[in-house]
Amino acid sequence: MNNNKITALQKNIKEVDLFLITGINNIFYLTGFTGSSAVLLVTKKDAVFFTDFRYKEQSAREVKSAEIVIVKNSLWTEIISHKIFKGVKKIGFEYSIDYSTYEYLKTKLKSKKFTPLRNKIEDFRIIKNDCEIATITKAVEIADTVFASITHLIKPGISEEEIAVEFEYQIRKNGGSGISFKTIVASGPNAALPHAIAGSRKIKTGDTVVFDCGAIYKRYCSDMTRTLIIGKNPLAEKVYKIVLNAQETAIKAIKPGVSLKKIDTIARNIITKAGYGKYFGHSLGHGIGLDVHEPPKSSPKSEDYAKPGMIFSVEPGIYLPGKLGVRIEDLVLVTDKGVKVLTKSNKCAHL
Repeated sequence: MNNNKITALQKNIKEVDLFLITGINNIFYLTGFTGSSAVLLVTKKDAVFFTDFRYKEQSAREVKSAEIVIVKNSLWTEIISHKIFKGVKKIGFEYSIDYSTYEYLKTKLKSKKFTPLRNKIEDFRIIKNDCEIATITKAVEIADTVFASITHLIKPGISEEEIAVEFEYQIRKNGGSGISFKTIVASGPNAALPHAIAGSRKIKTGDTVVFDCGAIYKRYCSDMTRTLIIGKNPLAEKVYKIVLNAQETAIKAIKPGVSLKKIDTIARNIITKAGYGKYFGHSLGHGIGLDVHEPPKSSPKSEDYAKPGMIFSVEPGIYLPGKLGVRIEDLVLVTDKGVKVLTKSNKCAHL
């Protein structure tokens, strides 16, 4: 998947002499390395990949676009003594670097100037290539399939945690390598908490159940939310229709060149005009890929514009404290002509 991404990066690090990359997903993106421990140094001409003995054979198979160094003793001692630092004056680093490492490097490399480079690689990752789109689509399909297979379990008497555990188990059985994040199953008043943790509360008739979940497939994430209404609840039904209208209207407006701030505003205005504006407090959506939350962002402050190859969520919600919550989330792909909804699972609210 790396497709010579290091070469593209080298053309875009003009502000520093060397870029110190520690984020493991960014290292995977640039090199194809699937292990869990590595550091990548990139200059305008060279790239050096550091890992330890555990990944000697693996890195030899996977990393083709950088010199490989297998560290024998102290990782950072060997890194800073490498010849790639010769003549380097300005070092760029990612925000993901831990503070103790940063302090160590500053102490050992006193003559060098350190500059944080925010989203330097993440900005490349915003536009997905065909392989990435296919991989994320597969992650979406896995979560869709599993959600559809367990909806019969969501009924009065079963606990939130029991549902979450079954979903997570079935993800692995259906080809996923894991879950994108801890599965949210929030019922009744818990559904008014946007990021509630599935707990021991048992579902009751009249509850809304917010089910927020995702699968990982070949390191790429999916994310979806469905809200179910258990039995009759006129208030929940009213709120659900408002949220669904906000989401569908916002999705229809997505096309290349459209401001993601505008997309957020479209959904937010519908909810506000219905009298629930103060109960929708989060952004409309976020990008997804190797991380479940990554650029771009659809929010009142977003400076991003829709471009072909972007994949992001559209997830308006209304949360009424002590009563209920409703959120509906789908992943969409911006195409040359407009938008494609990747999530396919049924949005029918009633069980």
